[in-house]
Order: sequence, then structure tokens, then C-alpha cells
Amino acid sequence: METVRDNYTRYPRAILWLVRGGTATIGGVDSDAGPGFAIAVDSFYLSKLPITNQQFEAFDPRFERHESSPGDDDPATGVDYPQARDYCAWYARVSHKGMRLPSEIEWEYACRGGTTSRCFFDERPGEADAYVQHAGNSGKTVPPLRKVRPNPFGLHAMLGGVWEWTGSLHLPYPAKPGDGRNDPSRPGPRVLRGGSWRTPLKRLGSGVRRACDPATRAGDVGFRVARSLVDRG
Repeated sequence: METVRDNYTRYPRAILWLVRGGTATIGGVDSDAGPGFAIAVDSFYLSKLPITNQQFEAFDPRFERHESSPGDDDPATGVDYPQARDYCAWYARVSHKGMRLPSEIEWEYACRGGTTSRCFFDERPGEADAYVQHAGNSGKTVPPLRKVRPNPFGLHAMLGGVWEWTGSLHLPYPAKPGDGRNDPSRPGPRVLRGGSWRTPLKRLGSGVRRACDPATRAGDVGFRVARSLVDRG
């Protein structure tokens, strides 16, 4: 008899990339949430790209691909927060690993890649198009996200591409450990990060956060999966 783990190897899986922890400076220069603040971030894994249609369909074969993102390797869009959360729970069961959505603090830390400017590519003037798919260089469908250059932490399409669900409630800053913003059972708007290929370049930034109703299904919204370096519980 085949084991669950044997079956797991048959599923199309995201590549998880180690993001080494450190002290994150969150918000500030590119955020409308007030002055920046420092917070410690533990090491964790994050998928190098958003979850694709093919990967999501392993969880939900009835999933209908959005017309703006139709390919196997295009990001699964039109996915609401409960669907993204449930995908992570399914992935955790079949992999025996603690898969989840990233918190918005983890997401911003990973996006910045150790930089402190508005966008991680700001030190390379004129090269934004090599790193980001945005309204100024994209058409009516999501471009191939894996073709953009990675940020300093080796992650692709952290800005532009698709807005990404995080596991965090949209609560005021500064964030504090134990403040409940990452409790999946608490009701309220969740945080989207990253912008999309429909977003003007000047509106993109590592600290830009957007409150969104968890039931929203938009053609330029997807998600990544995360996993703590040390699974707890």
C-alpha cells in the first residue's frame, strides 16, 4: 500500500526557499501606516513564486482558472482568503509539514531582501522592468512571473505579478508579538501585499499594504505558501 508521503511526491509542488531571520524594519518610507518599526523575524521558508493553477488544482480539481491567468504555470488567481488558507491546510496534511500563509511581517521582510528603500531594485535605476511586471509593461493577462529577476533573497515577483494573501488581519501598526493579528479564527479584513501586473509602478513598494475582505476573489490576487523553519506543535 502506498503511503501518504508517497502520494505527496506526485503532486505538483512549490519550491520553498529559506529566508534567514533577522531584525526587520517594517513600514516607514513606503507605507501609509505611520513611522517604521523594528521587529524580530524568525527564519522561515517561502515559495519562490505564487502557487500556480496546476498546483492549486491538485487540491481542488474543480477550480476554474481565471481568464487573465489561464496557463498551468500561471498563478492561481480569483482565490479568496479561505481558499488560500485551506490549500495550505491540505498541503500541510499531505506533506506532514506546517504549511501556512506568510504573515505580513514575514512577507515584507522577504520582499525587502535586506534593503531599506521603497523597492528592492531602487539602487538599479532604469532596471525596474527586469524585476517587476506592472501596469506599464504588461498586457491584459498576467505575464510569466518566473522570467523576472529575483530579489536579493532569491524570490521572484514579490512586487508586481499578483497581489498576495497573507495570514494577517489588517490592524494598526506597530505590530507586536502576541497581538492576535495572525490568528486565523479572528474575523476582519486580511492584508494583501505586493501589487499586481495591473498596478502602476509608482504605487508599488515593499511596505504597501492593502486591506481586503476575506471573501474577495479578484483576477489579480493569488498567494504563496510559507513554513516555519522549526515546526511547532
